[in-house]
Amino acid sequence: MSIPLLFDTVEQFIRFKGQGQCKFILAYMSRAKVMDSLVINEATRHKMIINEIAGTRSVVGNHEGVIFEVTL
Repeated sequence: MSIPLLFDTVEQFIRFKGQGQCKFILAYMSRAKVMDSLVINEATRHKMIINEIAGTRSVVGNHEGVIFEVTL
């Protein structure tokens, strides 16, 4: 599954660039509820803070999209 690999890479990049100096912006299109919880759980497992950016939630076709800001 690609979500754990994504967060492994993001964590390495943020740590390399320095905590507090870098953030990851994740534009996410929900296709399955299990994936929604996997994204949140994976960020939490990496001790990251994941916040939904206000006003970014929207519906496109049958899917709901949102943008998250992820930091350490």
